[in-house]
Amino acid sequence: MRRPAADEGFSLVEVIVAMVVFGLVSTGILTSANIVIRMTADNRSREVAANLAEQQLDTDRGILDPFDIHNIPATAGGAPLTQTISGRTYTITQTTSLVSVDGNDITCGTSKSVSYRRITVQVDWTGRLPTTAKVQSDTILAPNGRINDSSTGSISVLVSGVGGTGESGVGVTVSPISGGASALTTQPAATDVDGCAYAFGLTPGTYRVAISKANSVDQLQNGTPTTNMPNEPADLVVTAGSTSPLTFTYDQTATYPLSYATGSGATLPDTMATTFLSSSGAPYSPAGSSAPPSSVSLFPYTTGYGVIAGREANQNATLCAAEDPAAWAVATGVKAGTRGVAPGQQPGATSSTVTVPMGVFTVTAPTFSFGNAYVTAVGQSSTANGEPGCATPETFTFSSYIAPGSTKTLALPYGTYQLYAGGALGATTVKIGAPIVKLPSSTYDGPLSSVTADGVLTLDPRPAG
Repeated sequence: MRRPAADEGFSLVEVIVAMVVFGLVSTGILTSANIVIRMTADNRSREVAANLAEQQLDTDRGILDPFDIHNIPATAGGAPLTQTISGRTYTITQTTSLVSVDGNDITCGTSKSVSYRRITVQVDWTGRLPTTAKVQSDTILAPNGRINDSSTGSISVLVSGVGGTGESGVGVTVSPISGGASALTTQPAATDVDGCAYAFGLTPGTYRVAISKANSVDQLQNGTPTTNMPNEPADLVVTAGSTSPLTFTYDQTATYPLSYATGSGATLPDTMATTFLSSSGAPYSPAGSSAPPSSVSLFPYTTGYGVIAGREANQNATLCAAEDPAAWAVATGVKAGTRGVAPGQQPGATSSTVTVPMGVFTVTAPTFSFGNAYVTAVGQSSTANGEPGCATPETFTFSSYIAPGSTKTLALPYGTYQLYAGGALGATTVKIGAPIVKLPSSTYDGPLSSVTADGVLTLDPRPAG
């Protein structure tokens, strides 16, 4: 028999090498094919996106008034437009801005030369390749007529919330004041989603602008801020051929429930201001002559407020620095006093209960000749032991009388007082002091608090330290 040739067939090594080479070639081919397929699909998607962008611009052009065209999403946290075509989701966003005559983007309420509205539409889609840019289309729209002509002017108002975004639905009222200004036939529409409102075709002259919305205030706590009010913008002078801009910061209030001298069970004065101090605005005391408020609604400063029982020294009405715990000087044996803290809140939110610190004392009424005793505290201006004094000391009365032999716990703003008792509200028949008047504990008053036999009571806010 013939012997088989020794080199017939393939060795195992040759087979493995051939398979590796085939795998590498196949992988390259498949990868290239996949890239081509993805690029083709991405190009188709880009064409669809471009068509969607142009459709959105066509929709915008169909709106008669360019001032009715707004951002998409319209507000922070809003939802963009989406469409699903052939299994891909397309996301449409739109940004708009006013344009001045020199071509710069501006916002309403900030420029005197509003001429056009710029619109930018962007479209993104699922599966977009990282190397492919989103589709973007831009246009500029002009109103059907001139915003301002040679004989009339206009007003643009921007109302921004605490976060800087526009506040929609705010009513705007424009009233003529002087200089030839005339009444408007129709008041401007409420602010749009961008926080903008416009008044066109105004006769040149001076106009007053007011804004309003339920449960909203500006940074000065005005519910209906109006130009020419104290610390508000001046009235607007409208000139022919120009836009007069105006801005307000205005937002929904935050609510703060209040508790005074918490845990003491003390009776509060019949009338007492409560002052709120922010890092951005003037001291504020809610108006009214009734009992201290149990809850207040304030502009939602992100940094919150310091809270004082009484009127802080920078307040415009009755002045008493001693009522502000933080105004007392640090001295030997005592640390700085602290105000109540109302934390920052979101617009429309309600805070947890805010504790307002006060001085606390008790009165045990002996048998006065006038029977039931009404306590009156007459403020004194003292600068002893680091007390800041009072420019205009306050007097506090308590309509809750003390029967002979009974004890009542009372609370006052910090400071120094001359205490009296009488048979009627506000009477100063006799001075009352220690031992009738006592300081219950250091929970509410510092170690330098005192009461004299002659009825001089000092309520010191500084804790030991």
